Amino acid sequence: MSPPLISRSPDLAKLKEDGYEVEVRANHLVLRNVPYVNSKRVVKRGLLVSTLNLAGQVTAKPETHVALFAGEHPCDRHGRPLTKIVNGSSRQNLGDGLVVEHSFSSKPASGYQDYHHKMTTYADMLSSHAAAIDPTATAKTFRVIEAEDPDSVFEYLDTASSRAGIYAVSQKLALPKVAIIGLGGTGSYVLDLVAKTPVHEIHLFDGDHYLQHNAFRSPGAATLAELKAAPKKVHYFRDRYAPMRRNIVAHDFHIDAANADCLDGMAFVFLCVDRGDAKRPIIEKLEPLSIPFVDVGMGIDLVDDKLQGIVRTTTSTERMRAHIRDKKRIGLSTGAADDLYVKNIQIADLNALNAALAVIKWKKLFGFYLDLDDEHHCTYTLDGNMLLNEDKP
Repeated sequence: MSPPLISRSPDLAKLKEDGYEVEVRANHLVLRNVPYVNSKRVVKRGLLVSTLNLAGQVTAKPETHVALFAGEHPCDRHGRPLTKIVNGSSRQNLGDGLVVEHSFSSKPASGYQDYHHKMTTYADMLSSHAAAIDPTATAKTFRVIEAEDPDSVFEYLDTASSRAGIYAVSQKLALPKVAIIGLGGTGSYVLDLVAKTPVHEIHLFDGDHYLQHNAFRSPGAATLAELKAAPKKVHYFRDRYAPMRRNIVAHDFHIDAANADCLDGMAFVFLCVDRGDAKRPIIEKLEPLSIPFVDVGMGIDLVDDKLQGIVRTTTSTERMRAHIRDKKRIGLSTGAADDLYVKNIQIADLNALNAALAVIKWKKLFGFYLDLDDEHHCTYTLDGNMLLNEDKP
């Protein structure tokens, strides 16, 4: 990912042409081998790091004047700490082995015009003191360091995570395979959220076609031509998210007892189908394989000219599975009437909420979010705005 970004961005290309060791790692811009002086007046080498602000495949003007540094506390030529630019010292793991210890703050009156301006300014602040001790000390080594990332699932860098300082945390979600079974209202919103995480492969399972009513309860906006073509849901959504990410695998069939083996190897499953009898063979396959999953559902009724109801999110892990049957949290009989929370009324905002609750629980299970309650069954009641957690191991 980094070589195209560097070559397409004039400011990064100029850094490279000037002889700086440039790479993009953990979605951050890195200058390697920047000379500085430590407290013992010894010339050392460190990493100068910046978050990236991108406009597609090229850099935009830096949003922040702050830079990060990996190395000892930098000092002047006399060994005195550079307190005017160092505004904090704490160890931060940015991911992919990139660890920094200090942050710098020095802002020109009009800000930094581009990343060449920003990085060379900070590099000069450090290396000028090193050059006073060793005249050969320079960050312009003309050694090219480019961190290839051919295995990235994204078509462009996830600067949202690096900008927020959570890239390393996001990597906890870099699971090999995640399945979404059912791409109706809730399942399609689950895909929208999961597609923005570093899961290596997202497998979609649904045998239905994408029809006009689906357009009003799924993310994005289908064209009239797309609706007239009536593609399979899995193909429509795979192609919809292809500009952003790779490795969305479409399976245009419903899962039953005869083909449930296709779920082997999944690290997690989102179960987003309505019918209880359709869920049964899936659950009976997932449990022996110790695959965790979340099942979603909602029951919305029209009462006195207003809608009311409940949105449900039920989790099954090795720590707790019996509640599904013992407490009848998930209806497994023919049809959907046996499940209190599964009705025919579907509303896009409630589908999105149901999906968000399911994805949040998934992220908790894999350590992205703190989970103090460890609930395995959650309901949101619409009229009272009440969120209730139950079934804790």
